[in-house]
Amino acid sequence: MNPTQTLYSPGGNSPASSPATHPSSLFPQINTCRTIRDLSQIHAVFIKSGQIRDTLAAAEILRFCATSDLHHRDLDYAHKIFNQMPQRNCFSWNTIIRGFSESDEDEALIAITLFCEMMSDEFVEPNRFTFPSVLKACAKTGKIQEGKQIHGLALKYGFGGDEFVMSNLVRMYVMCGLMKDACVLFYKNIIEREMVVMIDRRKRDGEVVLWNVMIDGYMRLGDCKAARMLFDKMRQRSVVSWNTMISGYSQNGFFKDAVEVFREMKKGEDIRPNYVTLVSVLPAISRLGSLELGEWLHLYAEDSGIRIDDVLGSALIDMYSKCGIIEKAIRVFERLPRENVITWSAMINGVPLYTTKRQVMLLTVFVK
Repeated sequence: MNPTQTLYSPGGNSPASSPATHPSSLFPQINTCRTIRDLSQIHAVFIKSGQIRDTLAAAEILRFCATSDLHHRDLDYAHKIFNQMPQRNCFSWNTIIRGFSESDEDEALIAITLFCEMMSDEFVEPNRFTFPSVLKACAKTGKIQEGKQIHGLALKYGFGGDEFVMSNLVRMYVMCGLMKDACVLFYKNIIEREMVVMIDRRKRDGEVVLWNVMIDGYMRLGDCKAARMLFDKMRQRSVVSWNTMISGYSQNGFFKDAVEVFREMKKGEDIRPNYVTLVSVLPAISRLGSLELGEWLHLYAEDSGIRIDDVLGSALIDMYSKCGIIEKAIRVFERLPRENVITWSAMINGVPLYTTKRQVMLLTVFVK
């Protein structure tokens, strides 16, 4: 067995339960990096000292480059490191595939190519962490034929019952417009899991993801009735379930339904609206002119510590403008970064609806 495999479960991708044995604890200097430039300096030290030949050290550098947040990752650098690795275990393959699958469409294509290269490596087999990433890449690029082949491989390697592999398979069929295939897979898995999910938390969470994917698929097709029927049948819901319904109704022009689902969500005690909820429901509130609900939502965001960035701020500006409260729209605007097309557009578009006096109020903001 490859010594690095003992630190992961299963197959070298998921951190083991003990933090002390996790690779990141062995290389604290990597954890202190804030930028790729910081990492490149540590990388140079590792090369000079010969430590880069340690599979774990190389894997940790690869992890930082490939899977840090989008502002810090560097996939070109990650690919270069990966190609220079003397030994590539399952963790290394999964890391580089995941990095490319989470990027734009062109780079997601590279994730599929990398998966094919992994399958030709006789010393490594894919595990349950490999398939979700490559399926995400197929969904993003619309590569349905490749996705179907990968579906077959997932079954061959025994992951037909893995809830997160299955949810990504369903998502791939949904994103590629094959709702019939998605439905067959969805109902087959729901029936098979009916007795198991109640006693297994991981499977229960996976089932919720599966339902959310199907609801999103119907909303994308504009079949809000089918989406609502599934939503009503769910035994357990997550905040994503609610957000999917709200945004789906809003995007399909059913603004009253979007607001009604939001009000229903508010009544519950288990799940609280988050940033995505607010961004999803505000367009519907704006269209209906529901000022009282919009003001409640604004106060809720501030009290809950939800950051009012340019996207949420613009939605609030639009809501106040459409409700005729331009003074509050200006107040929201003044607290946001000025150098942003989104916020300026929201403010400018709101002004023509009102009197010259209010246009003068906005002009004072422009010239400050």
